[in-house]
Amino acid sequence: MPEIRKLKAIILETDVDAVVESLGEKGLVQFIHMPEKLEISKGVEVSRVVQTEALARCSDLLSKIELSFEHLGLTVEGPPSEKIPITEEPVCDVLAEVEQKLAELPVETLSKCLACASRIDQLIEAFGVKSKEVEVEQVRLEKPIAEVLAEVEQKLAELPAETLSKCLTLASRIDQLIEAFGVKSKEVEVEQVRLEKPIAEVLAEVEYRLSEIEKATETTGITDEFALMQKMKNLIIQDKIDLGRKIFGLRNSVTESERLFMERLSTLKNLVGAVGESIGIETELEEIRKTLLTLRKTVEKEKSIAKEEEKFVKSAKTIYFEAWVPEFNVEEATERIKKATDGQSIIADESPAQDDKLPLIFRPVPNYIAAFEKLVYAFGYPSYGDINPIRLLAITFPVLFGIMFADVGQGAIFVIIGILLTLARRRVKLEEAGDIIQYLLISGEMFVFLGISAIFFGFLFGEFFGPSGVIHPISLGRIGPFYFGGFEPTEEPMRILRFAILVGAIHTSLGLVLRLLNEIRHKHHKLAPIPICWLWLLWGSMSMWVYWGGISNISKWFAEGNIMLAGLVILPLVLILGFTAMAEGFMEGVGFTVEVFAETLSHSMSYGRLMALGLIHSAMNYMFLVLGGVDHGHFPLESIPIVVTGTILVMIIEGLVVFVHTLRLHWVEWFSKFHSGEGIPFKPFRSTQ
Repeated sequence: MPEIRKLKAIILETDVDAVVESLGEKGLVQFIHMPEKLEISKGVEVSRVVQTEALARCSDLLSKIELSFEHLGLTVEGPPSEKIPITEEPVCDVLAEVEQKLAELPVETLSKCLACASRIDQLIEAFGVKSKEVEVEQVRLEKPIAEVLAEVEQKLAELPAETLSKCLTLASRIDQLIEAFGVKSKEVEVEQVRLEKPIAEVLAEVEYRLSEIEKATETTGITDEFALMQKMKNLIIQDKIDLGRKIFGLRNSVTESERLFMERLSTLKNLVGAVGESIGIETELEEIRKTLLTLRKTVEKEKSIAKEEEKFVKSAKTIYFEAWVPEFNVEEATERIKKATDGQSIIADESPAQDDKLPLIFRPVPNYIAAFEKLVYAFGYPSYGDINPIRLLAITFPVLFGIMFADVGQGAIFVIIGILLTLARRRVKLEEAGDIIQYLLISGEMFVFLGISAIFFGFLFGEFFGPSGVIHPISLGRIGPFYFGGFEPTEEPMRILRFAILVGAIHTSLGLVLRLLNEIRHKHHKLAPIPICWLWLLWGSMSMWVYWGGISNISKWFAEGNIMLAGLVILPLVLILGFTAMAEGFMEGVGFTVEVFAETLSHSMSYGRLMALGLIHSAMNYMFLVLGGVDHGHFPLESIPIVVTGTILVMIIEGLVVFVHTLRLHWVEWFSKFHSGEGIPFKPFRSTQ
């Protein structure tokens, strides 16, 4: 594990932005929150570096940039137009430059142009005509773009949607009357209409006359089409001709109104199109998008710098900060501070104090245990100097899973799934996949390990898609009452229970050994004997259980076995009390001793879930074997669909349940012995992404 050092520096207030940006360029240090540290350790208030104004400006600029993206309909993905430069300018100066560049962008003009074009297209398509089918003529702009757009907006306001809606409604009513009237337009002489009034007035007049015609023919209120046609047939021919002439006259008025409306929309579309061409809207939008991305990245960088500076403390003209830095980066970090301050700085690096909570530098793990790394870090990071349990968990996790999911056939399916996921990961870019797909692809090798373990214990317990009789249990031997395979769990439940308790004791012992190693590495010599005594208690209790029996014979523990009880159970508890009292105080010793006794009992029994879930897994498989008529290893053809369905259900439902309980045994029973999960990962500040 790389050594970590503490870097201390005093710099001038005018150099703080340059120093932070220079260190952040390479991601060399992790700044320590000094105000919090000093106030907690010394109980005094300190003068903080407050960047409230800078952070507020950053948030405001980011909001404006996001609104610009939204108004222009631009995507926020993609690279910026240029690399974000490393500058020694103060944050406020950089933000002022961003504000100026943002103000120079023609965002408002383009936004207005796009809004007008969208509105015009909506009105055109409301006529049932696609906007692409409208002929657009070339127009020469003789006015400034801003004036043209203002004129378009004004004319659009004069063509309200209500006018269009009334046009369409009146046309529908007139068409209904024409259809019911039964006279074609060729049979009626209708003069051409030329509108000399505004469209709104014409439509109001048409609506009035249409109502008069409906009233005269007494068709108002007749909604049934057949009744309406019968009413019109009863009119005399001359009346039909007169009414037809009036109706078609109104229809022409509406048609002319629609034509004028459409003509005006086409003219406005031509104007907006000319504006778009004059400013090269497609090219301009792409350039603006890239520029906005650059500005956003710049503001985000300056915002991160301002946030880091809030971890510093200051005097009248100087700034003081501390930072964690890997030993191999100390020299480079020091040189960058000196360069950014022109040598006007005081720098020191030292070893961490004993009470410092150090960040941990993690080395990348091989791909085949990457999934187990995520399981460990989901619980918490190991403290500095503690043993990282990733590689051990990559062994113990499949073992416990395999005991509960023992099956040769289903284990082989897990192996195949794992191989397919591993091959798929090599062909897919993980960063482009979704979160769930990423986890599945990362877990390819873990599926292989789980499958191999399930196959191994499937041979020990004689399981092949359940207790089908295809495989006979294989025995690896026995130690006292503990049998290592050679039996079917459903027929010998007590043997699998004893085996589960033994596995639990071994797993717990491994955790206590790791606790002992952690205490030695941290030089906690007074606490080092505690895990030894705990192991004594654990295996002493196991010996009592094997020799005298379990709960049904508990009275023998206190009668014939009182000497063994005192030496194997009571004495290690007394020693744990004594060692803890010497290290942390008597009351802490009492509380911890009670906790150790309770954990030893409850956690040992908790491993009984290895038996319970193993039996449930076997019983579920057996149920589908019985339904399919499988007998003594013979699979009838008609049993295949049932067995396949059962296998899928068992692998999904039982597989998930077993996985969760395996995780629980590690997080609760195992990690509580040695892994606090309170570590801090080393996350260096980076001003460039």
